[in-house]
Amino acid sequence: MKKKRFYYNGKTGITRTKGFEHKLLAKYSVNIGNICEFGCSFCYVPSITNKQKTVKSILDKGYKIEEFSSYRYKENVLSTITQDLRSIKPNDHGTIIFCTTCDPCATLEDADTSIDAIKLIMKKSNLQVRVLSKSILIKNIAESLLSYNKRIIYGLSTGTSLEEVSNAIEQSASPIKKRIVTLHHLQDKKFRTYGMICPVIPSEVDRVKQLVDQIRPELCEDVWVEAVNVRGKSLVNTYEKLLNAGLEKHAQELKRVMGNKDYWREYSKKLFLNFQKEMRERGQLKKLHFLQYVSVEDREFFEKQEGAVCL
Repeated sequence: MKKKRFYYNGKTGITRTKGFEHKLLAKYSVNIGNICEFGCSFCYVPSITNKQKTVKSILDKGYKIEEFSSYRYKENVLSTITQDLRSIKPNDHGTIIFCTTCDPCATLEDADTSIDAIKLIMKKSNLQVRVLSKSILIKNIAESLLSYNKRIIYGLSTGTSLEEVSNAIEQSASPIKKRIVTLHHLQDKKFRTYGMICPVIPSEVDRVKQLVDQIRPELCEDVWVEAVNVRGKSLVNTYEKLLNAGLEKHAQELKRVMGNKDYWREYSKKLFLNFQKEMRERGQLKKLHFLQYVSVEDREFFEKQEGAVCL
């Protein structure tokens, strides 16, 4: 289903993001939209941005959240970034992530907006930029900003190694195999890259080797991993998408853990230990950042583990 696209003007260009800073991903963020073009089933963002005035006005017109995307006018993105760069000091070498609420290059139009926004940041500050996408158009950004490649790092979200799972729960994103080809292309061309293996659904907890193989961690600066987390309707939506795609084994395994806190902790712990073991055996453990929303029951375990980031 092709989404209807709406546009809006935002008030800020560069925002401090303490949540992503705690995850060791970025100090700042630039968001060119607040409802993504892709609409992956596990995405938690709509449960947050649907309270924003611009999104609420679209919902009030009768549109469902999965029926539209919402992006900023390019001129507005550039003008607010220009405004906010005046407050960035020359000795600030922090990292800005594109983006936390949408894909920065879901379409050619979005890629063009991101390219011009990053150029502004490169020219008027000493900040670094981290680009995170599920689109093969990330290659357009990298190749357009070749002269700044020492200050930009690229990552493609690859939480599954199975094409049928990707097609079911992130069906509007670039196919998983094409994303991997694009990541390898960037690595082979000596662009800075990082791994973003998330979210990993319970049925792929024993496919860690394949998940690590496809990002080539020895060529990544860092690797982030995360289980599926309970945010909004993400779990229910993912379960339904898997079931509707005929992937009953994957759907039932997700349902088993989402209905039982003990099973959930068991799944998260096993996923972490499998990644820790795999990265250790490859001599890459120092690059691992396993993002874990800890509870009273598992905090002590994760706080003692190398490679775990407790949230």
